[in-house]
Amino acid sequence: MQVVMDIISYIVDLGSYIFVPMLMCLIGMLFGLKFSKAVKAGATVGIGLVGVSIVSTLTSNSLGPVINEMVDVLNLNLTAIDVGGSPAAAVGFGGLIGATLIVIIVVVNIIMVALKLTNTVNVDIYNFWYFAITAGFVNLVTGNFWLGILAGVTHAILGLKVADVMAHRTQQIIGIEAIAIPHGFAAASAPLFLLLDKIYDHIPFLAHKKIEDDYQENEKKGIGHYIGAIFGERIYLGLIMGMFFGIVAGYDFKGIADVTIKTAALMELFPTVVKMMVNGLIPISNQAKKFFTKHFADRELYIGLDSAVSIGHPVTIAVGFLMIPVFMLLAAILPGNTTLPLGEVPFAAFYVCFATIVHRANKRRTIVSSLIFIPIVLWVSSWAAPMFTQLAADAGMELVAEGMQATTMALGNLFILIPTLLAEIPVVGAIVLVVVDIVAIFGGKYLEKYYAKEDAAFEETIGIESL
Repeated sequence: MQVVMDIISYIVDLGSYIFVPMLMCLIGMLFGLKFSKAVKAGATVGIGLVGVSIVSTLTSNSLGPVINEMVDVLNLNLTAIDVGGSPAAAVGFGGLIGATLIVIIVVVNIIMVALKLTNTVNVDIYNFWYFAITAGFVNLVTGNFWLGILAGVTHAILGLKVADVMAHRTQQIIGIEAIAIPHGFAAASAPLFLLLDKIYDHIPFLAHKKIEDDYQENEKKGIGHYIGAIFGERIYLGLIMGMFFGIVAGYDFKGIADVTIKTAALMELFPTVVKMMVNGLIPISNQAKKFFTKHFADRELYIGLDSAVSIGHPVTIAVGFLMIPVFMLLAAILPGNTTLPLGEVPFAAFYVCFATIVHRANKRRTIVSSLIFIPIVLWVSSWAAPMFTQLAADAGMELVAEGMQATTMALGNLFILIPTLLAEIPVVGAIVLVVVDIVAIFGGKYLEKYYAKEDAAFEETIGIESL
């Protein structure tokens, strides 16, 4: 067992831009893709990941300082510091429970596919750290290692079932066949967005419109039209948001101009680098579809991927940047919040990416859902702070100054919160988690059929995406 743990730890330590391309290349060949095409596809995914890493670094370097200045200007005296997702991943994989969980989740996923309990094969191993954090929290509060493992597996199963339910819509909106998103955070946001989507169906202002309708309004060009055109263009939105950040932070002309052009650049660069990753995934997903069609004639299986594949969508990018000041403002005024948004704020698009999918790229719905979701993220990440700080200390990591707590908005995650609270129920915590797993598996089957019918009806009347 220790040898297996050491191998897994070594692979994870290689970094996602190394082991993910290797994994994608291997998967491509297993599905029958020629070696040369598999290598090219895997390398292209790797190049896309490097690009995402570079742009993410640019995002952090460009927006990090201005966000720190905004924190000072807004006088955000909050005690739980958002340290970002990467340190959280290190904490998740920093103990035995995290390494053990990787093996168990892979085995559970294989068994579920074999028994036709899921159609998603989750290859997004790096982001298993979300499941490891859930397991770590439960182990911490209950002192029961295996109850922690069960909680982590519950998180993973919930993600697989959300991926199954939303697979078709994900493929339509993102434009890649045979994929799904079981990501530990993105999938956890989906249930709330699905509930809100049903409510929006009864609100005329949030109704879906065919995309073509936007181009038929040639004679209606009032101020609303021009405002919509400006905020609909990534470059314009980037310029406006960058200028806003610089002004609020109190920068001089040079500083404002610098952050303005860099923000606009980020708005354009993110979709470009994500497209590289998507280009690498397309031949693999196409080959996977052929393989599944041939060998599993009665099955439609999906490759479970990181939510990063969805970040390049124009709605996600636009709404994500709009949410940056919202994070800061709500952190300042939200009762019960102790989280100081820092490390994850530049990556706000990752927090709203599944709203774009659920709402079929309806920008108004995505904005409203994001405004509702962000307070939940802040509250749950505040709840997680004491436990995360302790986990980090147990792993030998001092992430914040003495007297402060560490957290990250990525922990503002309902699939971490719910299994942890359920596991704490005396005596019957494990039974309750098993019941949740059973309900998720078989209830998910019903929801798959329900949303398949809904998607078919929508595509016949509106189309794939809407406004």
